[in-house]
Amino acid sequence: MAEEFDKNVSLDTIRQALADLRYSVSDFQEVIGEYLTAVDDLWREAKSHLASIEARLAGMEVQLSMTTLDQEWQPDRLVAMLKDLNEVGRELTKMRQRFHAFARGTLERIN
Repeated sequence: MAEEFDKNVSLDTIRQALADLRYSVSDFQEVIGEYLTAVDDLWREAKSHLASIEARLAGMEVQLSMTTLDQEWQPDRLVAMLKDLNEVGRELTKMRQRFHAFARGTLERIN
C-alpha cells in the first residue's frame, strides 16, 4: 500500500488535507446540531399542543362526570362538544401526518 502514495507529497499537502478534513468534521457537527435543534423545537411544539388537547379532553370529561343521569343536556351543548371532539381529532390527524412526513423525510435523507 505504501507504494501507492506519491513520494513527492509535501508537508503542506498533508497539512491542507488535515485542515480540509477537520473543517469537514466541524461542518458536519454544525449540520447535526441544527437538525437536533429543529427536532427539539418540533418536539416541544408537539408536546405543548398535545398538552392543550389533553386539557380540552379532560375538561369535557369533567363536564360529563358532573352530569347526572337524570339531568337533561341541552342539544346545543352536545353539538358543541361533538364539534370540539371532531376538531381535536382533525388536529391529532394533522400532527400525526406531520410527524410521519418528518420521520419519512429524515429516513430518506439518512439512507
